Amino acid sequence: MLNKIQTWLSGKKTYLTAAIGVLGALAAFGDHQIDFTALVAAIWAAAQTCFIRAGVQKAIAQAPK
Repeated sequence: MLNKIQTWLSGKKTYLTAAIGVLGALAAFGDHQIDFTALVAAIWAAAQTCFIRAGVQKAIAQAPK
């Protein structure tokens, strides 16, 4: 069972974490705990995380073996 979960999560953990961060920021914005600028910053940080993850994976795939 645990192996199935680990296999399914392989390559998705960063994106799931970023999505959870965006959902948390949206919830905080909806509850008026953060302003629009902080919401945009949180979304941008989550997007950067995904971009960096994709770039690292691409660089690893292109590296000579």
